[in-house]
Amino acid sequence: MALVPLHSVDATSLRWLRGGDDPLVYSLLAGDQPVAHLAWKGRSGSLATAQTAGSTWTLKRVGFLNPHVNVRAEGRPGDVARLSVHFNYHRIEIAGGRTFRFHRAGVLLPAWKVTDDAGHELLHVEPVRDGRKLIGGAVIAPLEATRVPDLPLLLVMSWHFIVLAWFEDEALVPLEGSDLPAPAAAPPT
Repeated sequence: MALVPLHSVDATSLRWLRGGDDPLVYSLLAGDQPVAHLAWKGRSGSLATAQTAGSTWTLKRVGFLNPHVNVRAEGRPGDVARLSVHFNYHRIEIAGGRTFRFHRAGVLLPAWKVTDDAGHELLHVEPVRDGRKLIGGAVIAPLEATRVPDLPLLLVMSWHFIVLAWFEDEALVPLEGSDLPAPAAAPPT
């Protein structure tokens, strides 16, 4: 099904749905209409391609001590956006000067928010899982946010980061040990 422009649908309530595992693919839907796809290039790594009705971007996480996600428009040199990772929040910088904050919605809430520099919420993204598998996410945007020209880019950048963070957290699970309580010690004889 062809992608429809974000401005032609109700963008206040969207959802990311996992469509495939090899390669990993998520589709952003407004009702039953697809407005974006995000597909990873391989079974491992961070390189992904995002498509909307009007744009195609590549996203890739780079850096170790100073990690960030670079976004490039297909066929154009240079980055169109960058998500810089900080300890308690992340910064999204769009070429041309617009900046946004990307951060957890709360300490105990597994959701994320994108806000503008004035603190107005543009996106609220809540991952949805089945067991440990990330199967999608609910996205809520206030009506005013749907008029932000960078909204499609903010949607794919935030979801790319959430998916990568999810898989990194899941990779650590085997190292945490069993969820079962330790067996009781035998009484001394």
